[in-house]
Amino acid sequence: MQAYPNIHYTFINEKFLDIALTHPSLSEHAQDYQRYEFLGDSLLSWSISEWLFEHFPDADEGDMNAMRVAIVNGKSLSKKALEMHLDKYLKISDSQKKNFGEPSSKMLEDSFEALIAAIYLDAGSTIAKDWILEAFKEELACVSKKIKILNPKGKLQEWSQAQDANHLPEYKLIKSSGPDHQKVHTVKVFLGERELGTGTDSSIKNAEISAAKDALEALQ
Repeated sequence: MQAYPNIHYTFINEKFLDIALTHPSLSEHAQDYQRYEFLGDSLLSWSISEWLFEHFPDADEGDMNAMRVAIVNGKSLSKKALEMHLDKYLKISDSQKKNFGEPSSKMLEDSFEALIAAIYLDAGSTIAKDWILEAFKEELACVSKKIKILNPKGKLQEWSQAQDANHLPEYKLIKSSGPDHQKVHTVKVFLGERELGTGTDSSIKNAEISAAKDALEALQ
């Protein structure tokens, strides 16, 4: 039987878990705990960033950063910690309890990051990443719905598959004009022989995105 069922992970080496659940107010693992925080924060950012990178190929850096911040922030991490009962599991000093009572939101946020590091050290990056994505699956699904327009090519493809599973949108470069350092590209998107939209931009990739947006607006 798992001692900490709400964590949804069984440790091979419980020493890692012990460090993650021992607040620095207890000197036993103070330095290790802070190192775990650092590692866990990096692993969390990497896992969410990679997921966003893979699922939103047309989102730029600013869009992806905004999505990551919406998912990973102090409030969301402390909420996850409470859901996993880390406030009950976290070992803190008597003086900390006396002066501050229950663990603060910041303490819970730190403990969640330390827990991620503990899982990584116990089982490796793949397991740690899978655990993170499972923990944040609702937030990831929500952000996907909210910013779906950031991936217009993907949305247009979903629409096209619902219309005709045998055809996908095809983007055709119609013309490129202007000097080499100021090219303007015109792209049209087709479904079969049906023209859906047109886009222009100095980048062919962005012209395709504009064409997909144009098509989606026309279909509304």
